[in-house]
Amino acid sequence: MDDNQVSNTSLWTAYMRAHHCIHATDKIFDDFLANDLVPKDVQEQIKQQIIPEVFVPATNNIVTRSRYTEDILEEAIRQGVTQYVILGAGMDTFALRRQDLMEKLNVFEIDHPATQEFKLQRYAELGWKNPENLHLVPIDFTKQNLETELTNLSSYDPEAKTFFSWLGVINYLTQDEVETTLRFIANISSSGSTLVFDYMDLNEINLEKKSQQLQKSTEYLEKIDEPRKTGGFNPLVLEENLACLGFDLVENLSPSDIESRYLKECTDQHVLKHINFAHSVTK
Repeated sequence: MDDNQVSNTSLWTAYMRAHHCIHATDKIFDDFLANDLVPKDVQEQIKQQIIPEVFVPATNNIVTRSRYTEDILEEAIRQGVTQYVILGAGMDTFALRRQDLMEKLNVFEIDHPATQEFKLQRYAELGWKNPENLHLVPIDFTKQNLETELTNLSSYDPEAKTFFSWLGVINYLTQDEVETTLRFIANISSSGSTLVFDYMDLNEINLEKKSQQLQKSTEYLEKIDEPRKTGGFNPLVLEENLACLGFDLVENLSPSDIESRYLKECTDQHVLKHINFAHSVTK
């Protein structure tokens, strides 16, 4: 990814949420702002590049992970969470879309400076204004220290119960970068804080097991210069891995679990077979 260019995958993700919102008959996640957030010329470019056999399951993954995260967030708020940190926020619309929850939270969007700048420009073009309790924190995960950048903010309270979401990011980092970030999260949050993330099943990226679906998505990401690196986990030892990094695993959803929970009523029930969802809490 070019240091001065908005993340293409962040725009694709917003486009997929918008597509689902507009076209789904059984709506899983209602991101009614996403369509406006992605410029029309960008939407046309994306339409020309869609790989159908990847687009549908990838869209299902994106809307189910968003639904899963916000379901858990609502419960966490009832249990005393007062801060929400969105790691790799991209074109996330939570702060404007969920005003019912914003009344109870300080929200911190963490992302690459170029992506945040694009988002701010787009907000200005649309006449959208950031809520006072939304804080944009530009960080390049490969170069900056999350612990330092976040705790240096007067608005962030490391003693408060905090909810972290980390969606669509881990497989673009090295394993060392993933583990370093998890340690930072454990260090800067109080006991009982929540982390929800999606991750690649490392068993599935073995070249001998690569599905055509995975190969096609990998080829596309390389084409737009946002290749996987690839951070991830083995689901069978995720609980052990997280324990070493300061977390207790609450739930670990496989692709079949995701389909069973969210996609029973959908015409196309498939998700990406190499992506899992995890819910954990700090020790």
